[in-house]
Amino acid sequence: MKGFFSKKLALGLAFVVLMGAGLAWAAQTQPETKDAPKADPEKVLAKVADREIREKDIDQVIRMMGPQGAMMYDNPQGRKAVLDELVSMHLFALKGAEEKLDQTPEFKAALETFRNQSLARAAIDASLKDVTASDEEAKKFYDEHPDQFTQPERVHVRHILISDDVTSADAIAKIQADLKAGASFDEVAKSCSLCPSAAQGGDLGEVSKGQMVPEFEAAAFALKNPGDLSEPVKTQFGWHIVKLEGRTPETVQPYETVKDQLIPYLTNEKKNTAFKAAVEALKKVYKVEILLPEEPVSEDKDKK
Repeated sequence: MKGFFSKKLALGLAFVVLMGAGLAWAAQTQPETKDAPKADPEKVLAKVADREIREKDIDQVIRMMGPQGAMMYDNPQGRKAVLDELVSMHLFALKGAEEKLDQTPEFKAALETFRNQSLARAAIDASLKDVTASDEEAKKFYDEHPDQFTQPERVHVRHILISDDVTSADAIAKIQADLKAGASFDEVAKSCSLCPSAAQGGDLGEVSKGQMVPEFEAAAFALKNPGDLSEPVKTQFGWHIVKLEGRTPETVQPYETVKDQLIPYLTNEKKNTAFKAAVEALKKVYKVEILLPEEPVSEDKDKK
């Protein structure tokens, strides 16, 4: 299995390297990551015949992998793996040129497709480069959609889970007696609870309505003061005794805490709208014909 996984990983890296080399213009438009290497981007790392592979070529491929890929490959070992794949790519490119594979109809068609895609991408980027949401627009949206920035009421709870069987009544009675006598809820949960949260003393953290099964939710939100315990409540998982640790009322997130996420979201929405408008405008400049046959109407649709 380990060898199989390694082969799949290598093939995936080879694909990304090919895409990275083929889409150089796209990679150049991507922002540098904070963890990008500080090495000289023009430093030559390898030569294949008369072709040079530079530090910036490695950076380009890693940027195209996205954050997860960068975590795996933006390190000395990973960058060496990318370099090896770039060497392989150049070797096969030289072989392809020698065999005149760039003269085949398939290659020319692929090249034309890539040219069209690259031109379209460049034109789209040029058309939308000045489209952005302002701070004023983001604040206006925030003020007009308070429901989208409201965090619901939350309760911080712990619980002890007991199985629903012939012994449950005795187990619950003992737990209640121990707690009434002053036993620590945390310690009782660690020793008796069947929930994985037992390791944390039954702590489930903060929960809001809709996150838990209805019976548990009703019991948790019915508790009023920190330290209050519920009566045993039955759910599909068994019997629970719930303890309230604290309550956070419904709150509206301040604008300053959501602005950095809201402005990019609204910018993307504006770009989508601008893109659709640009498509419609271009249809008036260049003739478009859709030649797909009309979808046949079924007899069932006719009857309706």
